[in-house]
Amino acid sequence: MYSIFIVITVELFLLIGVVFWIKKLKSKQDRQPSLSKKIIKNLKF
Repeated sequence: MYSIFIVITVELFLLIGVVFWIKKLKSKQDRQPSLSKKIIKNLKF
């Protein structure tokens, strides 16, 4: 029971972290569009 609860909490924290990371990337894209384009190209490959 406890192990399942720990896994769920860890997954929630990871999801929250990913959401904040995406928001940071979006804010950086507005400031530096050239770098964001390079990141998008790398993600496509």
